[in-house]
Amino acid sequence: MNEMDLHLANRMIKDIENDLSSSKFVFNTTFTQISKTNLLLLKGFLDIQKKSGLFTVLDRPHQYMSYLLNMHGVSQENLWFIDAVTHTSGQELKRSRKVNFLASPFHVDRLLEDIEFYSNNKTKGFIPLQKVDFLMIDNIATMLNYNMMRKVEDFVVSLSDFQKEYDHIVISVTIDRESNPKLCEVLLEYFDSIIDTEELKNEIQI
Repeated sequence: MNEMDLHLANRMIKDIENDLSSSKFVFNTTFTQISKTNLLLLKGFLDIQKKSGLFTVLDRPHQYMSYLLNMHGVSQENLWFIDAVTHTSGQELKRSRKVNFLASPFHVDRLLEDIEFYSNNKTKGFIPLQKVDFLMIDNIATMLNYNMMRKVEDFVVSLSDFQKEYDHIVISVTIDRESNPKLCEVLLEYFDSIIDTEELKNEIQI
C-alpha cells in the first residue's frame, strides 16, 4: 500500500467512527476499484480498529481477498469468510474453520440465515455473532447476476432488519453507484450513509 492508500484507509474508518448515528454504510467506488476499496476497509477494521468481523464474498472466491490481505501484511486473525461464489467458479473448495461455503449465490434470501447458523456456535471454530464487530459484502451488485432485482431488494430490507437485531455490528456494502443506480437507490432507503471514495481521495492532502 502506498501513502495515499494508508491515508484513505484511515479516513474511511474515521468517517465510520465519527458518524455516531449510523451503523449501515454504502461505499461508492468505481467498478475497477471495488477490490481495492474492500482491501482498504479491511485494513481499517482489522489493523487500525483491531475489530473482528465477517467478509461475505459474492464477486470472487475468498482466496483472492485473502491473498491481497497477505500481500499487504493485513492480519486475518480476526476475519472470517462467508463464500457464496466458489461453488460456481470451478475452484477447489479449500475448507477451513474460518471459511464457510454457501451452496449457491442464487439464494440470497437464505444468506443471512446461513450466517446466523454458522456464527451462533453451530459451526465449530466460527465466530459467534455476539463477537462480530463488522459485516462486509464485497460487491452487492453481483447479486443481480444470479437473482432478480426484487429478490435483491428483499435482501437489502432483511440486511437492515438483521442490523437492528444485532445492533452492535457495523454493516458495509460496496457498489459502483454509476453502474447500478437503481440498486444504490434501494440501498439508500435502508442504509444510513453513503461514502464516496473518490471524494475522500480528493480531500486528502499529502
